[in-house]
Amino acid sequence: MCACSQNARKCGIKMLFYREAIISEAFVDLQMIQISQDAIKDLVAEEGVTDNELEVLVLALNGKLPAEIKTILGRQSENAVQKTLSRIYTKFRIPGAGPGKLSKLQNILLNRLQAKQGKRKVLIVWAGSNSKQQAEKIRDVLFKHPQIAAHILDINENLSPAWLAKTEQLISDIDFGILCLPKERIEHAWVNFLIGFFSAKLQNFRLLSFNENLKLETPIHYPSIDITDKNNLVCLLHEIIGGDIEEAKDWINYKLSNSEWVKKLLEEESNSATQPEPPTNGTILTTLEPKLASNYYYQKNKIFQQVINNDIGNIDQRISSLVANGLIYKMPLELYPRHLTALQQKHQVRVKAVAIVDGVESFWASDQGDEIAKTANPESERLFVFSNESDFQKSYHFLLKHASCYKVFVTTKEIYQPYAQEFSLRDIPNSWNMKSLDSHLGTLATLPTIEYAIIESTDAKNQLIVWYDQDSFKESWSTRLANFSPLVDEIAQYKIILSDFLARASRNNEKVHQITWQNSSQKIKIGKPLEQIVAQKFEQIRDNLFRKSPNECLKYPNELLKDLQKVRNDLKRLDNKDDVIEKALEIVRERLNSQTAAIFLFSKDGCLHRQKILGVDANGHEIDDQWFADETYEPGESFTGKAAIPSEDSFGKPYSANDLSEIRLDTKSKEKYSEKLGGIYSAITVPLDGQHKTFGVLEVINKFDPFRKRTIQNSGFSQEEIHWLSTIGLSVASAISNLRKKLQIQLLGDLSDSLVGSCNNTSGTQDAYRSVVQRLISENTAFEVCILRVKNAKGFLEVVDKAGVDRIIWNKRFDEPRSNEDGLVGNAMSIKKSVIIQGINNQNIKEFKNQDWIRLNEFKSFGCFPLIYKAEVVGAISLYTGYEYDFHPGCQEFLKRVSSLVAAFIGRVKESEAVNWVVNDLHNFPAHSTDLLQLKEEELREQLYVVQKHCDTIRQILGETFGHSKEPHSFQDSEEFPQKIATKYYS
Repeated sequence: MCACSQNARKCGIKMLFYREAIISEAFVDLQMIQISQDAIKDLVAEEGVTDNELEVLVLALNGKLPAEIKTILGRQSENAVQKTLSRIYTKFRIPGAGPGKLSKLQNILLNRLQAKQGKRKVLIVWAGSNSKQQAEKIRDVLFKHPQIAAHILDINENLSPAWLAKTEQLISDIDFGILCLPKERIEHAWVNFLIGFFSAKLQNFRLLSFNENLKLETPIHYPSIDITDKNNLVCLLHEIIGGDIEEAKDWINYKLSNSEWVKKLLEEESNSATQPEPPTNGTILTTLEPKLASNYYYQKNKIFQQVINNDIGNIDQRISSLVANGLIYKMPLELYPRHLTALQQKHQVRVKAVAIVDGVESFWASDQGDEIAKTANPESERLFVFSNESDFQKSYHFLLKHASCYKVFVTTKEIYQPYAQEFSLRDIPNSWNMKSLDSHLGTLATLPTIEYAIIESTDAKNQLIVWYDQDSFKESWSTRLANFSPLVDEIAQYKIILSDFLARASRNNEKVHQITWQNSSQKIKIGKPLEQIVAQKFEQIRDNLFRKSPNECLKYPNELLKDLQKVRNDLKRLDNKDDVIEKALEIVRERLNSQTAAIFLFSKDGCLHRQKILGVDANGHEIDDQWFADETYEPGESFTGKAAIPSEDSFGKPYSANDLSEIRLDTKSKEKYSEKLGGIYSAITVPLDGQHKTFGVLEVINKFDPFRKRTIQNSGFSQEEIHWLSTIGLSVASAISNLRKKLQIQLLGDLSDSLVGSCNNTSGTQDAYRSVVQRLISENTAFEVCILRVKNAKGFLEVVDKAGVDRIIWNKRFDEPRSNEDGLVGNAMSIKKSVIIQGINNQNIKEFKNQDWIRLNEFKSFGCFPLIYKAEVVGAISLYTGYEYDFHPGCQEFLKRVSSLVAAFIGRVKESEAVNWVVNDLHNFPAHSTDLLQLKEEELREQLYVVQKHCDTIRQILGETFGHSKEPHSFQDSEEFPQKIATKYYS
């Protein structure tokens, strides 16, 4: 490896140095990159790394220790260097401590560099018995490099037009091509074509050999690279990735240091070289050569001769393969439509087939597809399987044409694939004697298959099964061959697949439709109205197959928006929380095909309690809501509680997992769910957010196949489904929040009615106090204890009533009157503002008067709200919770309204008592029977003084009760009480 430059600010730097041989390969594979300081500066620009920090970072990435960096840059100390690095790590949001932080930063920068530069795309082509292994080793060992993205392409020795077209399209985006060619195939004629083909299409193309003495004895002489020489490998890698050749040398040395793969490949190459080579001329060519000898151009024009020989050779190989196993005849897939049309024309064969329309059978919308339709037996049946709506839409005309000639059915890949997989996997030991099958078919057979055709004569005495080497559901760059075989037993089984699927689909009301428009191709020409009718029916089928599918709506923004709006409106119409929850769970299960859906809400203990669950157990039975009825989680506990962990904004976040085996779950919950559901595999949980905080979660478990009524173990929830559930969670939360607000308004209304009724009945004052405390600990609030205090004649707040939930123990509590200097209640009374303690701990508990009682009941939060009437504190409400409750703005607004109602009631009672005293006092004032006009002046003055004194006393009492005459006497003139309260109490 090259040494670092003395001036680290200007030189290229090494990223991820070699440490020792013990360093893991995954780590070492990221080492061999050189980038300049300017490139580093560009990579860290978005984090705002300063120039001073950049100097330290470059040296650290260059492998310098803090002591060396201090000396090079002239910094004050090693500690100063460490602090600079810490600031850099903080900017990149890298937690933790130790040398691992630098490694994490290196990976981040490397990923960014690769994203900017892009990896070199290398195509590795192979042919021959050993070449695939050679290609895989080159890809997985030598080229497993962070700057290389290597892919392997299998060669179709027939060089079919379809393979050539697909390959040409593929290599249009390739930077470098490599052909691995063993000696056993070096004399084959198609090698010349491949070399010319790739060298013409790729600017950078190399031929690799595993034999130092390999010489090409073919018309095209192309230099090959002998990779038995390590120096050649170094040059090849350097040619691909560029940079310093020492980098490539270090990489190859590392990869070859502990590997015997090259030696093994060379041994296999040597062994293969001793095997007899296949004859260059097959039976057909040998037979035809005497006849071709008379053709002048065949004899004189080598290229013309090669074309003919290639075609004959392809047929010869297929015949040889048939002779070898006796059961299968293969041909390129693109030839299949022509042969099928010929069979239908000459023998009027019936066809029962499954055709997956996804680009492999691309001939359906072409002239070849039209010929198949025209020549089809009316008794034929074909199920067209579509992967997406776009393909279905494009198939409009050819489906109508085929439907006018024979029975045509359509469905989606989503519907058909589970059934096809079930068939292809079930009863293999019994239905398919695999050893026998292998002995008859050889390694070329791929039954069971999910895409096939049964071709039979009208008397059913002659039958063929046709299938592909690889089904269309799988992605492959390899060529596809159509296999024809008269396997009677297998044909008998495959014949029932289509009928069985259509019968099951009809029985379970699945989305499979028959296109029944007879002679459609002719009728469409009759007129526009009829064409519109056909189009309308086709659109209805399309909508039923795709746009109305629960999962498909997730893929179309417009349909998704409509779906979400409908869900929101459906929930808004409900006026009961239980109805909202049940409806929401029904919608979620239907859309996501989940085995269960459940909603959990926070209770007074601060834990998530399950409100309802919908789903089916392992036997397909509905889960009763009483099962695991005590299911409860704390925030962050198990999987359910993770979405309820409050972040900086006080709200939770969605959480998902498609492999629950990697998630730490509550033991009891895991056992119960695993037993009930037959296993737990995937899940999503999303928060239910109110205006100020998360108040619950919505959870789904296991992807579920609604048709086979069983869990899909190896299929989790997609990102679209996670996003959909998160959005639905907002609608569910909004509906529940609105109902909660209605309940609060109802609670305020009930409390108002209760207090007004008690105002009109002075003997009901204690009942009014009881109604206040009971309502504040109801199920619709977070409070476990409510204590109501009212100011007495001496100016102290004394307890007039209190209430608590069932768990509360009242021992060790003392309810002595409180002055404005007594504890937290006195503080609220003194400052005339609420006093809130969100988390009661060992420090702030000293501020309470009943510390032992608080510890006994394990209260976590407290709030005291003064009751203010006409600027005077007339009482206080104290509230306790069983968990850390933040008394959010919405809660405080609600309690402010309650306090206003209660304060108005207490003030009204106080005023009523004062008025009653005055009335009684006036009533008891002695009557003056003496004629005041006959009194002497002094006696008259004495009598008037007594009256004046009594009036002053009454005026003072009224003033203290109702305030000064200039002060407002009605609530509508006071800022403390809303007009509604004034109207409520003084109407």
